[in-house]
Amino acid sequence: MDSTISAEQLGRFFATAPLVLGVVIYAIAFIAKRNEGMETAPSLGTTYACAQCGKRSVREHMVPQAHAGAVSYYCAKCAGAH
Repeated sequence: MDSTISAEQLGRFFATAPLVLGVVIYAIAFIAKRNEGMETAPSLGTTYACAQCGKRSVREHMVPQAHAGAVSYYCAKCAGAH
C-alpha cells in the first residue's frame, strides 16, 4: 500500500483549497449578516404612550428623547415640563 501523495494530487489540492475556503467564508459571512440592518417601520395606526403621563398618540405628535441608547416618547405637554 502506497501512502504517499502524488505531485498531481497535491497540486490539485492546493489549487482548489483557496477557492473552497473563500466560498465557505463568504457563505458564513452572508448567513451572519443577511438580517442585519433590516429595520421595519411601525405599521399605520401604531400609537405610543407618553413615558410620563401615559397619554397615547401617534409618533409624529410625540417628542422623542434618548436616554443611554433607549428612546422615550413624551407628549407635547410633558416634553415641555421634562
